[in-house]
Amino acid sequence: MIDTSEIDRKRNQGGAAEVGSKEDGAILEMQKIGERLFVIKERSIYEFIMADDIDPERTNIHLPNNMHKRIINQGVESEIVSRIFITAKTLFKQNLFDNKIFTDNALLLSLELLQELAILQDEIQSYLKKEENVIQEYYSKIGSPIIPAVEHLQTNCKTIFQKAYQIEQILIDLVVIFYPNEKGLNKQSHFPKLYEFIKDKYGENDSFAQFIKSTLGFMKILIETRNGLDHRLNTVNVENFELLPDGNLYSPTIALSYKDVKLERESLNSLLPTVEINLIAIFENISAYLCSKNAIPGMMEFRIVEIPEDKRRNKFVKYCFWSPMGEGGYYDQ
Repeated sequence: MIDTSEIDRKRNQGGAAEVGSKEDGAILEMQKIGERLFVIKERSIYEFIMADDIDPERTNIHLPNNMHKRIINQGVESEIVSRIFITAKTLFKQNLFDNKIFTDNALLLSLELLQELAILQDEIQSYLKKEENVIQEYYSKIGSPIIPAVEHLQTNCKTIFQKAYQIEQILIDLVVIFYPNEKGLNKQSHFPKLYEFIKDKYGENDSFAQFIKSTLGFMKILIETRNGLDHRLNTVNVENFELLPDGNLYSPTIALSYKDVKLERESLNSLLPTVEINLIAIFENISAYLCSKNAIPGMMEFRIVEIPEDKRRNKFVKYCFWSPMGEGGYYDQ
């Protein structure tokens, strides 16, 4: 039988806590999302967890008073952490939106998207390294009868495009948070449906509608490439290294042909990095448009702006709310 007063004394006492390790660098920011607390360090992000979060009835005196769980092994120094999660925490501030828009959910989705993007990034870099190693090995053994090839090429492509597809779905989920219970859009929608929704709501000449329209070609390729690879359809063709008569190599390629969605044969080492780059930029712009369209006008005038590089608190965070306060205005970072 646990002495209630003893466990209460243990849980209620103050004290310091170490989060992560020295290799993670310093704690630079903290973000509370609902009842959860996230600690953002130079090279990692952790969730800080109290014993009462795990054992609210206080039945186990042996639990440490606080614990931490690493969410991602990248922090503020990372470009993708800054462009995704730090951008999200800069923009998604509940006091600027109607109560029907739950910005905590938007922040959690941004963190989920960041984790998926980090995996996508790792998968792409791993593939590019494989390709580079194959090329180096081949040219170091000229005359070898072994035809060069990247092992598990189809599986690599399938994993990468599955991750890209999951990110597209998280982006749709993010939009739904800002337009809850509206007809024409739900979590199962894709970007063509998103375009129709935004166009109908704001008009086809609206800048938000025009931006979504500009992404459709890219997003359709992602969706149909994932579908083709996932369901083993002949709409997608992945080719390994091709050895040319002069002894040179044609690097691995991918092609897509599905109805009106086509991707002419393109090298993977050219296409894959653009997948990551485009998804990051789409997140940034969609986040800025969602805030611009849905923030509630207050006593102070404000709007979403691109932060001049010389005024950025974080060099990778492009957008914030701006108010015409003082000389040059106030950038809410």
